[in-house]
Amino acid sequence: MRRILFTAVLALALLCGAGCASKQDNASTSQEISVTASTGSTETSVVDEDYGGLDDYDDYSEEDLAAQNDPLEGWNRFWFHFNDWFLQYIVKPLHKGYAFIVPEPIRNGISNFAHNLAFPVRMANSLLQGEFAQAGVEFDRSLVNFMVSLGFADVASQSEPLYPYHPETENFDYTLGVWGVPDGPYFIIPFLGPSTIRGAFGEAGDAFMKPQYYVLDWEISTGSSVFFSFNDADKLYKPYDQITESALEPYVALRNAYLNMRKNRQQELSLTFDTQD
Repeated sequence: MRRILFTAVLALALLCGAGCASKQDNASTSQEISVTASTGSTETSVVDEDYGGLDDYDDYSEEDLAAQNDPLEGWNRFWFHFNDWFLQYIVKPLHKGYAFIVPEPIRNGISNFAHNLAFPVRMANSLLQGEFAQAGVEFDRSLVNFMVSLGFADVASQSEPLYPYHPETENFDYTLGVWGVPDGPYFIIPFLGPSTIRGAFGEAGDAFMKPQYYVLDWEISTGSSVFFSFNDADKLYKPYDQITESALEPYVALRNAYLNMRKNRQQELSLTFDTQD
């Protein structure tokens, strides 16, 4: 019942986001200075101003604006500011205290355990994509990790698999892409951060596949998922700070960085698969 409610809340959020859509026309302007020189005759020339390389600090260019798909900007800006506050004033201070108390090797072990525990999600997505050999590799690697270290280490990564292994494709977001579902517009998920419409449904799909939701009480399974995410919070706020702290417009900087990263990752994967073929 709670999983049904979760799906309904996500669908309602997406509908609300569509209602908050706002379109902003952006136009880049260039300043021109007419320089008049009088030597018996007057010439007028147009030159571009150069403010000592200030363009290097601009958060977006004409090409960036053409590439971005952000019709839900009203919704996205609201949740960007909320997520930013939540990250900077709640998650970040708490995690710094947590990291001071819990040594890094233990945090890495917890991270490995969470990754190995989620192997059914990755294996299921490989099967849904028709990548049966990769699903077998995923099962074998996780089995080795649990047998050798109870899942607290990634022992299998020390050996190269016989079949090409791409764990970054083993998620429901990528599965939807394989099925032909388009990315959709940029969409910020409350508490989670930047994504797309397809990515949001992918997050929900992966959550439904997690085995702990079917073998443990809802409160325990949700609490464990929150704890595993909190354990790796520094992997989130460190790159986030690098992107937003020096940006003139943090929202635009994060949006462009995320969409460009997503585009580049998809191109790299396509190139890798084409090379293998």
